[in-house]
Amino acid sequence: EYERIAPQYDLEMAMQNRLGQPANDFRYTLASGASGTLYGLQAEYVLLFINNPGCAMCREIREAITSSPMLSEMIERGRLKVLAWRAHAPQVPSSWINAYDKGCVVREKSLYDLHAIPALYLLDSRKRVLVKDSTDVAQIEEIIDRRA
Repeated sequence: EYERIAPQYDLEMAMQNRLGQPANDFRYTLASGASGTLYGLQAEYVLLFINNPGCAMCREIREAITSSPMLSEMIERGRLKVLAWRAHAPQVPSSWINAYDKGCVVREKSLYDLHAIPALYLLDSRKRVLVKDSTDVAQIEEIIDRRA
């Protein structure tokens, strides 16, 4: 019985937020204390960036996003919103939503695999998953470009 716990958890995580399916909604909190929900974000695309402060690969992905002319223009025009989850650090660009899970609901309800950090989830305007658990910014650009 004990040996089945890890594979069962892995299966549950794999079944969450599947490509083409609606992403799990959650409430986030900003440093100011204000809060919102994933589904409350209005944009053509939402990029959920699950990361940790001090994570070298997280920094590389953040830099790749900020140095992408395509993504930067989309952010500037409001077509793309980036929700930096768990970062809560001054390195996050001010044009991004820098948030955390005040009640630890995402972790407690296992809404997203928080062990696989960093992770990018690209969602469309209806919050359907286009890219799941990626670390490839070029893939994000390619998916958006194909849909244009």
